[in-house]
Amino acid sequence: MEMSFRKGDIIMTKLRQLARYLVYSYENHTAARFGDNELKLQTMLYFAQRECLALVGEPLFDGNFENWAEGPVLPELHFFFVEGYDPFEPLEMKKLTEREQFILDRVVLSYGQYEGWYLADLARREASWRNSRPGVAAEATEPKLLELADIREDAKK
Repeated sequence: MEMSFRKGDIIMTKLRQLARYLVYSYENHTAARFGDNELKLQTMLYFAQRECLALVGEPLFDGNFENWAEGPVLPELHFFFVEGYDPFEPLEMKKLTEREQFILDRVVLSYGQYEGWYLADLARREASWRNSRPGVAAEATEPKLLELADIREDAKK
């Protein structure tokens, strides 16, 4: 039987793997529970994308961040912790590249000590965030995409 996957399914699977590894890395490096802090998860993934662009010039993953009022959000991971979250298992390491693990570990070590609200505030100061919201009222409900080119520019700083 032939299985067909849509690109969106592949992106969703990769995003979930990376998110699960980020939580795993956080808990191993800090000896603390990550909890179900979606704001922190989403923002740390934004910084991981920016970090990968800065270090290797390529995105860590496909997927577009939206500029929600709280900060950058990958809509595919909204409700990540409530929709059947399954912790990352060390045997799954082979599913991630060394580069993916390195980038996520680096972000955990750089940003893991901060609360989600603080990280979101940092991300909202980025040009990619500001450029995605020109003239958008604070209470606007229609999110816009953060452009990869703008995240790439933020990575140069």
